Amino acid sequence: MLKRLLPLLCCAAPLAGQGVDCDGFLTRMAVAPGFCVRAFATQVGDVRHLVVHPSGVVVAATRSPPGLLRLEDTDQDGRADASVRFGPGEGGSGVAWRDGWLYFATDNAIYRYRWPAASRAPDTLSELVAEGLPESGNGYAHNAKGIAFGRDGALYVSVGSATDNCQVDEDIAQPGRFPCPDLLKRAGVWRLAPSPGATTWARVQVATGLRNAMAIGVDPGSGRVWGITHGRDFLGKLWSWSATESAMQPAELLVEIKPGTDFGWPYCMGYYQPAQTKLVPAPEYQGNTAAAADCSKKTAPSAGFPGHWAPMGLTFAPSTWPAEWSHGMVIAFHGSRSRAPLPEDGHYVVYLATDASGSPVGEPRILLRSLGAAGTLRPAGVAFTSTGMLYVSDDDHGIVYRIEPRMPNHP
Repeated sequence: MLKRLLPLLCCAAPLAGQGVDCDGFLTRMAVAPGFCVRAFATQVGDVRHLVVHPSGVVVAATRSPPGLLRLEDTDQDGRADASVRFGPGEGGSGVAWRDGWLYFATDNAIYRYRWPAASRAPDTLSELVAEGLPESGNGYAHNAKGIAFGRDGALYVSVGSATDNCQVDEDIAQPGRFPCPDLLKRAGVWRLAPSPGATTWARVQVATGLRNAMAIGVDPGSGRVWGITHGRDFLGKLWSWSATESAMQPAELLVEIKPGTDFGWPYCMGYYQPAQTKLVPAPEYQGNTAAAADCSKKTAPSAGFPGHWAPMGLTFAPSTWPAEWSHGMVIAFHGSRSRAPLPEDGHYVVYLATDASGSPVGEPRILLRSLGAAGTLRPAGVAFTSTGMLYVSDDDHGIVYRIEPRMPNHP
């Protein structure tokens, strides 16, 4: 479990008030020693998850139609100088590439485009992989889908809940619905695979009890599937938790996705502690004696992070990175908007080491943060190239950053 997470993340960031980017220009973005950062592309809109095609073209999912954006650095100066928008005509969040196909998850469907490794552009026509994925209107709809390919060739898809914590009325402190209807088709991870004779891929639920695990990824070394879920909101507003507690709780949970796992939502939630994050009953279900609401019978998280940091993207560091950074997870945290009256926090790209079996170990380290005001960096997606460049999307500010494993130039 993670230890001393809060003191580490509060104090480990660079202390300088101003830095330089990879080309020696002033920047408010700060990276860990041994790396540099540059703005690879700007004014690109609401970019979410990223993938890098084998040709080196960066592909971003966008929340705005047509849904996808190709970014290319044709003159090799470290900045995108060519961009092309394409897609099925609707926005989305999830994107992945595998075996000559680019996959894109909108809120209610998954499409794919033929794109061989040797080609610099995909086919213009798409194929439908899945349709009718659950989505709903406003509020806590959690419509965005995260996708990742497993070692078995199946596509893993996260589907968020339709509610904050399965309440009948989300503005009133009252018992939650039991059993929670969200769990039938949402709040979990599904496995999709081609089905002989079918026009779309077959779906099987793998994990449940995950409020919104759009940050999902597969460790290429171990093959283990991981997700990080957003915890629920309004413990202070509805249940009179103190400002400090409701700002820090519940934990954002790092979980391993395995068949049959149940991580407890909405009956249970993560309680972040410096020594260990554990599952505890949610206020809406305290006193519920049904076995389904027994937190001791749920799958325990592998680690936890402070509440409301909003994990958005997850990837894994390649062996081409510096040794002390080359065996672990890289997580994009969007940052909290639910800590009032306390200040916002959690706008980081974080590295968490894993051991030889792929389990998280040690303490997380900040890889990227802003030295400016809270919210001047809102990471949403992370993706590596085969040569060790890390791309980070910022959907609030329409920027894609590139982190390079080298020291910056100096004027």
